[in-house]
Amino acid sequence: MGSDLRDEFVVEELGQLYSRVDPVPPGLVERITFALELWSEDFAVLRPREELAAGVRGGETRTITFDSASLTVMIDISERQDGTVRVDGWLAPPDAHLVELRSPQGVSTTLADAAGRFVLDEVPRGLVQIVVRATEGNEPLALTPSIVV
Repeated sequence: MGSDLRDEFVVEELGQLYSRVDPVPPGLVERITFALELWSEDFAVLRPREELAAGVRGGETRTITFDSASLTVMIDISERQDGTVRVDGWLAPPDAHLVELRSPQGVSTTLADAAGRFVLDEVPRGLVQIVVRATEGNEPLALTPSIVV
């Protein structure tokens, strides 16, 4: 058996061992692909600063704040009785920007008002990303990491 064949055999055996002992979690490849689809050096990637969860009448709410050097996005995620969620958000500094909520099911778009407030209602549960775009030219300004709502 040549050296190349032995190497291939060892690599194949190691792959089989790892697939039995420590398999790739279901959906990991899809989540990574989704998260990297928009990656670009042209806009800021917002970093989560804090997350708060609280029970409220009628369900649970989570508040997450994302920061970059130029923009802060705070979102409040609240459960709806139909199994979806409502996302209320605020941009700082406030401005009327386009806000997209990306998910594997598609894109929902809304416009933040001059005070930076926006609402995305009836959002299906699952993996999402928020993209903030300039209203002029539709250029991406910032994007959040993928989160589960």
